[in-house]
Amino acid sequence: MRKIFIIFFVWLVIANLFAVAGANRFNLESDTAYAWIDPAKAMPQQTWDITSLHVKWDSYWHMDIAQNGYSFAGPGQLSNLVFFPVYAFVIRLIDVFVAGDAALAGWLASAVALLGALIFFYKLVKEFHPDVDAYQPLIFLLIFPTAFFLNAVYTEAVFLLLSLACFYYAFRKNFLLAGLFGLAASLTRVTGVLLFVPLLWQYYQLYGVRFTKNFLPLMMIPAGLFGFFLFHYLRFGDALLFFKIESTWGRNFTVNTDHFVLTGHPAIVNLSLDLLFIAFAILVTYFVFRKLNAAYGLYMLATVTVALGSGSMMSIGRYILVLFPIFILLARIKNEYIKLGWAFTSILLFALYTMLFVNYYWAG
Repeated sequence: MRKIFIIFFVWLVIANLFAVAGANRFNLESDTAYAWIDPAKAMPQQTWDITSLHVKWDSYWHMDIAQNGYSFAGPGQLSNLVFFPVYAFVIRLIDVFVAGDAALAGWLASAVALLGALIFFYKLVKEFHPDVDAYQPLIFLLIFPTAFFLNAVYTEAVFLLLSLACFYYAFRKNFLLAGLFGLAASLTRVTGVLLFVPLLWQYYQLYGVRFTKNFLPLMMIPAGLFGFFLFHYLRFGDALLFFKIESTWGRNFTVNTDHFVLTGHPAIVNLSLDLLFIAFAILVTYFVFRKLNAAYGLYMLATVTVALGSGSMMSIGRYILVLFPIFILLARIKNEYIKLGWAFTSILLFALYTMLFVNYYWAG
């Protein structure tokens, strides 16, 4: 366990020192990859304030919910109602102890959640994948191209912690705890409800089609999502408001053509990288089914399908980041040259995406 703390702190220090250097070394203009990016709001800033480097893009929505609660700006307007409440709730709890600094509270929430996720990840691999060096999946996770989001003011770290705990307790046949963590995950981001699919499979593997007391806790997972929709109905009079606002964000089950408007080199690079992420996710999902287990495969298949079905590829790298079976599969590769090749490629892309994020360029 001590080694996990060392890995975590070494990564945190190195990643953030690199982020500070990357934010202050260059004199950059605003990102021009997409027409919807407002140069006045997304302006790179040179700063030694390390906390501010973790607050970009969606971070402000989470902080807004934590400080002001939910609000509906009106039809066709961007609103914070598409962001789920758990992460904002955690920020609000920590906010009390940091003199109302929501940015610092969000960063601390993500950092602590990441440490918790690494511990659960290690325990899961150690207990249920004894053929794998339990530390290797952790390293592959931390060098993944979009891994900087794990310590940004984003939901990634909290969601990863909750989903790992959900799987861990399901594999240990403790469906009550698995259901509780799944409930929290489904109230952290919309794809959390998809944890119901692998857990239902796990239940079937143990009990078949028989109804037992262990089935009821599984229903807490979809209950979280529907509870959030019920809140929309009770507060704003529309249970489907989430989907209506999502369409304003370019996610409405039709292809978002903004991604394919190649106005210059930045847009071409973004599209190319997102297509590579998609190809990688599909390929890995196939091998997870073959080499690991169906529960992992179903989780990955459901998540990738929903992410692509939303009509937008713009955050696909972030969606893939929390699919932890990827890193177990990578750790099982026997060929050390393939592992090294992946590690070198991943670290270079990690550096690129960190530079993009801290300089207010679109990174997912």
